[in-house]
Amino acid sequence: MGNKKSGYAMLLLLPVIWGCYYVASQQIVSRTSAFCAGVGIRAVTLVLLTVLMVRRGEWQKLFQTQGVLGRLILIGVLGFLLDITAFIGLSISSAASGTALLKCDVLMVNIMSMIIYKQRFSWKAWLFTGAMLIGVFMVMGIDFSTFRITSPGNVFFLLSAFFVSCNAFLIKSVQKDRKNPVCDDVVAYYNNLITLLFFLAASVVTRTLPLLGIVTRQRDALLALLCASLGQTLVYIVYYWNLRQFEVWLVKTFLLLMPVVSMLVTFVLFGEKMRGMQYLGMAIILGGALGILLESREIKAEE
Repeated sequence: MGNKKSGYAMLLLLPVIWGCYYVASQQIVSRTSAFCAGVGIRAVTLVLLTVLMVRRGEWQKLFQTQGVLGRLILIGVLGFLLDITAFIGLSISSAASGTALLKCDVLMVNIMSMIIYKQRFSWKAWLFTGAMLIGVFMVMGIDFSTFRITSPGNVFFLLSAFFVSCNAFLIKSVQKDRKNPVCDDVVAYYNNLITLLFFLAASVVTRTLPLLGIVTRQRDALLALLCASLGQTLVYIVYYWNLRQFEVWLVKTFLLLMPVVSMLVTFVLFGEKMRGMQYLGMAIILGGALGILLESREIKAEE
């Protein structure tokens, strides 16, 4: 029972970490640019992951990738693609729409789980998941009278959600590889390194890399960069741990709590006002998460 409780605690901790990371990364992007912020965050994260792996005696495992190296590289490529498509979407559409649509990956993951793992979902699981997704749209203040799913920005957001979904299954496949299962830190290292190289190349091409010098002149920018980097590192650690322990669909469902965390953090730190509809949306999301948690326990008990 204790292991189950600690497992579910990690599942609930993930959206808290990711929500805080999202707020911190938004702050550094607003002060620099998307590409050079990506370089800064991934570079500091690379240092943190290196220190972590050296202390754990895992450094040599980076070179023990027989049979999985191609997938590790692809994980990094998808990591960049999911970021760049989200950035393009943000440049031509609203952040609220983006945050909401990016959470549609939960539906994509459910469908992929049905295809790949022959996973069966009860009507309660679909109901709670749908309710949480509606709650996310309410929290983000989406105006459905003007919302168009086919607008260019929204298409890029959905592409990003698709890449996120594919990456989750790919990560789990190398974690559980029959011949050469890869430890979480190695997966994180390859993902972060390859994504960093793509961001670096994009920053050079767009000539935005010098903007990163702002962190040496503005204390708030430096603090945002360090917080975002620490958040990215913790996301790797906790997200990959959860993917190893739980089904992908369950992990993705609980990440629907992330907008609640982000909204609360901006409310506390930056005084952003919330409306009644957003409070209602939060309540729906939390209620749906409780329902999913209880439903997943029933599924486990039946198995």
